[in-house]
Amino acid sequence: MKKVFQTQIYLNILIAIIILINYHTVKDWIYFGILVVAVLVNKNKKISQPINTVLIPMIFIEQVSYLSDILIQHFSKMTLLIFGIYAVGTIMVLIPVTIVEYGKIKKPIWRLIASVWMINVIIMYCDPLTLKKVNPDSFLMCLNKSGLVYALAILVYVYFAVKSWGYEFCFNLPTFKGKKLQLLSFIIIFGIAIWLSFFQTFSRFAQRWQELFWNWDFSLLDPTESALLKNAWSVFLYSIEAGIGEEATRYINLVLLLVIFKNKKWQINGAVLGSAILFALPHIGNAFNSELKQTPIATVFQVIDTFGFGCFAAALILYSGKLWPTMIIHTLCDILVFSETPLTQDDVGIFGGNTGSLIHVIISLVLWVSFAVFILIKNRKLIKQNAKILTKVQKTDLTIS
Repeated sequence: MKKVFQTQIYLNILIAIIILINYHTVKDWIYFGILVVAVLVNKNKKISQPINTVLIPMIFIEQVSYLSDILIQHFSKMTLLIFGIYAVGTIMVLIPVTIVEYGKIKKPIWRLIASVWMINVIIMYCDPLTLKKVNPDSFLMCLNKSGLVYALAILVYVYFAVKSWGYEFCFNLPTFKGKKLQLLSFIIIFGIAIWLSFFQTFSRFAQRWQELFWNWDFSLLDPTESALLKNAWSVFLYSIEAGIGEEATRYINLVLLLVIFKNKKWQINGAVLGSAILFALPHIGNAFNSELKQTPIATVFQVIDTFGFGCFAAALILYSGKLWPTMIIHTLCDILVFSETPLTQDDVGIFGGNTGSLIHVIISLVLWVSFAVFILIKNRKLIKQNAKILTKVQKTDLTIS
């Protein structure tokens, strides 16, 4: 894999030259210079590893986008094919550097910092392709703007990073196999989480107390008439992107925090709270997202709300040993929010106004956190067992040679 990584650097130098010919911006010259330096200092580990860990992944993933834009400009009739190549390239381009360089990181705290950098700075904030000649309401345009490609890149990064560090990636740990009562308990918890997702959405614009818990008006939800996004494709793709990318991020944060707090009595609680904080804080960026158009106060409320949900989701992963349930619940929550029609934006009802919104956020926070606490206390033994499985160092066949 190390040879593949070195070959990739040489290939990206060639790509950098192509990009310079077409764009020749200062940023492109800097990227070209970094790639050349990476080759020259290859044998000096003290210099090469920081460069390869911090800067090279950013260059790799951005150059896939830049090169794809150039190809679309020259071969616009092949846009769909080029987008497919771009998607595959984006998802796969970080595998060698993850195995070779990130795999060398030994201390769990540095692994966590490196993962936060890789996911929240390098991958999540990459710009989509420039598809000028594509219908803005088409599936392709919505897929491009949703960031689903980058969410899949995060999932792939998490898989290879975790495997490189010797841990098992447990997408579906058979926690309840042969245990009917525990399986039934999981199904009930999963069902309650689904109900809470609907409650959280409908209670926000409930006009009467009866509409808080039942008698929900589903006509207020319509993906084709979203108050936040342009069309139904955007509603579903943005939601799936969040469900995959953010839950994969939660998984790696949770595993690393469990390792960091391994010898602490509050290991599990600390990992749950820490992962919830790391999940909530990046939502501050939604205040600057032109697509969602969130006000600063709405962003603050969202950060509080996502912290509560983050506590529950982390507890559910530890309890179930599975990643897919939180992906489904997270996706559902976002589909409900993004499907709200303009009729729900009147800011009236039981929780109307900023004060009402704050009360609603606090109620949601209490419900999600209380649910998390219940899961953690009720299933402490099972959770400790799953935590050991998630953090047990396994033999790995990944190699950096």
